[in-house]
Amino acid sequence: MPKSALALILFVSVAPLPANIITIRSALADQAELPGADTQFLAKAIVSGKGEVELGQLAASRATSPEVKQFAEHIVKDHTAMNAKLMESAQRHKIKPEGTYGTPPLQPTRGSQMTKEQLEKLSGAEFDKAFIQRMIQDHERDIAAFQEEAKNGKDSETRDLASSSLPTLQEHLKQARSIGSRTGSS
Repeated sequence: MPKSALALILFVSVAPLPANIITIRSALADQAELPGADTQFLAKAIVSGKGEVELGQLAASRATSPEVKQFAEHIVKDHTAMNAKLMESAQRHKIKPEGTYGTPPLQPTRGSQMTKEQLEKLSGAEFDKAFIQRMIQDHERDIAAFQEEAKNGKDSETRDLASSSLPTLQEHLKQARSIGSRTGSS
């Protein structure tokens, strides 16, 4: 084999990959499937977040206390933004809205729908108190799940997303408890 042909073969085999090939490889890596626990966390976080948005919307329209109404609007705004980030991550990792890898559909659960139906039957201070109690319960549960993922998640992106969401969830719990202590809901 002539030296020039050998040199060309060696050059091609050790030359850096073109940027578009690197970009394709990077994009494929971003869409990798997650380990099971990370997949389950994302699905449950999305389902919970969507349920909290629905309850927040209900409370924003039905609460009698201006403080509860304002808190509900805050819940809707923050959880809508958080849900968008969670859904982006889920889509990158091939988690489908109808459910994937044993996850449930990414919609509020029947239990969440039943809670909403129960709240719809209430009015006045009774509604406000029940909504705040539910927000305390939901945020205690969510914080525990997000802390677990932030500490033990296998996927760094999902761990970081859980970690960066914790301050918002903790602030919601603090607000709900504060309102609850004034309204007898805690």
